[in-house]
Amino acid sequence: MTPGTASSAGFPSAGFFDELVRDVVRRPEEYERLGFADCRLVIEVVEPTGEVRRFGLVLDGYDIRSEGEIADLDGFHPEVVVSGALDTWSEMLAAIAEHGFADRSHTLNALSIAGFPLSARSDDPIGRDKFYRYAETLQTLFDSVGLRAPAEA
Repeated sequence: MTPGTASSAGFPSAGFFDELVRDVVRRPEEYERLGFADCRLVIEVVEPTGEVRRFGLVLDGYDIRSEGEIADLDGFHPEVVVSGALDTWSEMLAAIAEHGFADRSHTLNALSIAGFPLSARSDDPIGRDKFYRYAETLQTLFDSVGLRAPAEA
């Protein structure tokens, strides 16, 4: 699949992140197996035009909630911001849709560990650490794109 196909339809949008969070409700045992998480995270998408869109996720114990599109980054108080070009995010989602999960080259960890093509930035080293500490939970959340039937995607 290529970026923009059914698997990544709606990305980036508040509805896309709401759908990811619904996976936590559908499969609570999967997220409970990963353990609790505590992090305020922003997914930052840089559009080809240079426009930057930000979406807030809050990991709170065994719950994850989407805060939708974030207009006031400072007001949201993210502990970490994961940023990258739309093409990078779309490629990751297309790989997930194709394989049912992220392959080794398209995990959040693989794409961000060197700071490129995704970067995880934080004013506090603990915030950046939380991104990597909870990477498996976040990856499971994004991998839920691969679990959707084509009509759902």
